[in-house]
Amino acid sequence: MDTTDVLTVSEVADRSGFAASALRYYEREGLIEASRTSGGQRRYARSVLRRLAFIRAAGNVGLTLDEIRRELSSLPATRTPTKSDWHWISAHWRTRLDE
Repeated sequence: MDTTDVLTVSEVADRSGFAASALRYYEREGLIEASRTSGGQRRYARSVLRRLAFIRAAGNVGLTLDEIRRELSSLPATRTPTKSDWHWISAHWRTRLDE
């Protein structure tokens, strides 16, 4: 991960609105990933903010963590998801959005 494009736990918490404990939980659950510094501190790629926004939106429409994990697993791991990636995923839960 390029060190110029990483965020600390507190930066991600501030920008996403999620508590640091939620970030650690989502990491344990495999919903987001973090790298570690030599001192063991977590560092997140900037793209984690989009994943967290998706987690919040999906939770707001009633998706379970298992459903969210399944949807996020279809996203590319090597690049930031595009608008078409998100569109494809949201099509899977369109019914819930319509409700």
